[in-house]
Amino acid sequence: MRIKRGVLFSILLFLLLLFVSSCTTVKTSVSAAGKPIAPVNRVYQGAGKSGSLIEAINLAKMDAVKKAVTDLIGVANEQANRDVLNGVLYNTKNPNAYIVEDTYKTLRKDKIGDNYIIECEVAVNSEALKNTLKANGLLGGEIITKKEQTEGAAAASGSQTKAEAAEVLKPVQEGSLSPGEQRIIRKYVQNMTYMVYFNGSSKEDLFYMKAAVGMANEYLASHSMEAVDLDQIEKLKKDRQKVYEEETGESISIIQWIAQKLNADVYIEIDGITNGERAGKNFYGQASITLKVFEASTGRLLGSVPWNSPRTFSTSSEQTARINAIQTSVYKAMPIAIQQAQAYMAKALRNGIKYELIVQNTADTRLMSRFRRKLKKRVKDVRTVSQSAQETRYQVYFIGSLEDLVDIIYDVAETVPGLENMEQVLLRGKTVTFDSGI
Repeated sequence: MRIKRGVLFSILLFLLLLFVSSCTTVKTSVSAAGKPIAPVNRVYQGAGKSGSLIEAINLAKMDAVKKAVTDLIGVANEQANRDVLNGVLYNTKNPNAYIVEDTYKTLRKDKIGDNYIIECEVAVNSEALKNTLKANGLLGGEIITKKEQTEGAAAASGSQTKAEAAEVLKPVQEGSLSPGEQRIIRKYVQNMTYMVYFNGSSKEDLFYMKAAVGMANEYLASHSMEAVDLDQIEKLKKDRQKVYEEETGESISIIQWIAQKLNADVYIEIDGITNGERAGKNFYGQASITLKVFEASTGRLLGSVPWNSPRTFSTSSEQTARINAIQTSVYKAMPIAIQQAQAYMAKALRNGIKYELIVQNTADTRLMSRFRRKLKKRVKDVRTVSQSAQETRYQVYFIGSLEDLVDIIYDVAETVPGLENMEQVLLRGKTVTFDSGI
């Protein structure tokens, strides 16, 4: 049977188009390496249980996110970096940042006793999740800067800090620290105590500066971080002014001194200016703030974060509009300030956490010299701050807890004839006091 040329041409054209179509389909479904490309926002199921319905829903969402993390970095990596993930992702108060909200579906909602049981399915926001993992050195080693930082100085600070913050959570590559020391530093940095106060020389109304401090402390509390209460600072500042002057000779700022007394690791100083106006029945406000971050033990500047708020709106009052502007600025600047503090502190702590050791009754200077030399072999460094017959003060740099340091001091004292009866008399914050037993 003969086939006409026109029909044959049509059949050949159809087959050619079918072949091209199949090739195109293959190209869009596989990567250059021939591996399947994962969906952009894959749907996962999650479950949550809590006495609060909202919390149960949030836990279910985060359970779905955890499964996405495991798919991205693997089971072993996820388990090995669980502490890091808890700090930077899993314990977030805003799981909606990592999901596609309009895809959320409740599969089960029960209440058993006092607890709500929620099961859901939801699409995970792949881009947001990958950015967080990359920024913390958990995916591909890339450093992702914040996309929505509109202010130039703040954007520069945020970009630098992301790179440094990633170093906080990655193992030290130089080999100068043992894995145990690396874990101690990571844990220390993630559990630092912060003290926030306003610049005493600020030209802004005290009401707004105190409001800014309150918002910063609220941010810290909402992210499960230790913060010093403003009332404690004010009380200590008022009651101990004379003691501060006698102890320091005003060689350090009173805020740094208070931070040390209240055992803060880092203190943040807030300064800024607000402005507001009324237009018809509406009120508008703006705020420009700067957060300066300091190491409490040395007063060393760890970072500075400026932030300008967008114009905020209120129908009630100009004061409310200004407060809204301050809150926006504080909540944008605080995570950058914390990342700066963590990054710089992690680097500094490779030389040891600074503790204060006070030994009472130290009239025998030669004996104390032998003790210092032997102690120095067991820690990173020991520096004599002051020495008298009544007491000797040391700065001891050590990677470990204060309790671990106490054990080392006892061990060393037992090897120094004359100090066998050395006894601890006080332990507070980062300071331990011993009696020499002489």
